[in-house]
Order: sequence, then C-alpha cells, then structure tokens
Amino acid sequence: MQEHQTGVWRKLLGGLCLLGSLCCLLAALATVINLGFIFMRPDSISVANTFVGQFVVIVAALVLSRWLFRTGRQLLSSGGNMGGDAL
Repeated sequence: MQEHQTGVWRKLLGGLCLLGSLCCLLAALATVINLGFIFMRPDSISVANTFVGQFVVIVAALVLSRWLFRTGRQLLSSGGNMGGDAL
C-alpha cells in the first residue's frame, strides 16, 4: 500500500514538474518577444541595461525549464521504482 502511494505521489510531482517546465519556457518566450519590442526603442543606457537583465532572465528560465523537464520526465517514467536521485 505504501509503495503504491509513493508511486502516485511521484507521478503527481512529475506532472507538476512538467507543468512548471512549460511555464518557464513560456516565460522565456514572452521575455524574448518583449526584448524585441525594447530593441525598437531609441538607444539609451536604460535600454542597454534592459538587454543585459532580460538576457539573464531568459537564460535562467531556460535552465530551470530544462531541469524541471528532465526531473519530471524521470519521475513519470520511473513511477515508484526510483530511489530519489532525481531530486
């Protein structure tokens, strides 16, 4: 009984990780679109600072998205047979 509940929780956590991965990916895509709009503005120091800041946000969102995707996929594929190496 305990093993079955652990498998259910791992699948639920895996699904939530995949959903979080999708949210991070969409946030990175929205940031890229926003960066395109900012690129059309006249040059100033604030625009240059925004480029740097949004580039960092894009990279961080993509890294987090990849990590959540791999963890979620591993949790879903293993079911209840994983020892905890994904977390």
